[in-house]
Amino acid sequence: MDRRSWYMMAYDIADPRRLAKIHRQIKKDGIAAQKSVFFVHGTEKDIESLMDRIGNIMKMNEDDLRAYPITKPADIWTNVPNPLAEIPTVYFGNEKRVTVPTKKKPEVKGEKTRWLKKMFKYINNS
Repeated sequence: MDRRSWYMMAYDIADPRRLAKIHRQIKKDGIAAQKSVFFVHGTEKDIESLMDRIGNIMKMNEDDLRAYPITKPADIWTNVPNPLAEIPTVYFGNEKRVTVPTKKKPEVKGEKTRWLKKMFKYINNS
């Protein structure tokens, strides 16, 4: 059984038209953290499939696409409260899957941004 986990995907696309197509494609599956950085929740097969779809649009000698597994979401450093901090640590291999308690960080002025709301929606639907 494939486990769902978080991946950070980043891209650098040379052509503005390809950039727009790729941005629309990854936006369907991911949550934008920056213009070309997304958090995507899925299995390894889901990420490979997304990378294949984007790879069909890219020019391999000009463009770059990377996916990094996020094994400890609470360890992501941000200048605002980390929306991934509430997600348990994901272990691979023979280690036991354990939920690690995390510290709750205060909300910014009592209001969550759209990005945070979308992230929590992904977490709750998983």
